[in-house]
Amino acid sequence: MPESPRKLSYQQRARSLPHKYYYRLSLNWVILFYFILVCIIAAAFGFAFDSSIENAYLLLALVVSAVPVWLIGFLVRRKANCPLCKGTPFLDSRASKHVKALRLAPLNYGTTNLLRALITRRFRCHFCGTPFDMLKTNITLQAGEIEDQNKNQNP
Repeated sequence: MPESPRKLSYQQRARSLPHKYYYRLSLNWVILFYFILVCIIAAAFGFAFDSSIENAYLLLALVVSAVPVWLIGFLVRRKANCPLCKGTPFLDSRASKHVKALRLAPLNYGTTNLLRALITRRFRCHFCGTPFDMLKTNITLQAGEIEDQNKNQNP
């Protein structure tokens, strides 16, 4: 009697990303934006306890600096496309979501994917439902690089 195939775990099913540049860059911009948000909260508490002009300028400078950082991060997140469905897993849109898409309650799907990618380096595209692992190396790119090296060595 044939055995039924065992379902693979999330880590074993996760695919590698062929081009990780925009994913890593968007995570760096998000880290910077979240750091600025923490600084804004700390400066707001400082301004609430000591209403000096220096604290007001600091709070204003942090708020003004958060705007371009968020905008650049948004533009970079738009470039991070899913290699299968060409959707943007770090941004949320009104497109229909996959059944296996995961969302934390107060956040949207894109922000949930960002937080999961920051913490675990894994995320699931909420459009096609494919799990991705940012730490896995792409086998097809490695095979292509080896073929290119062989062509260059053997004229």
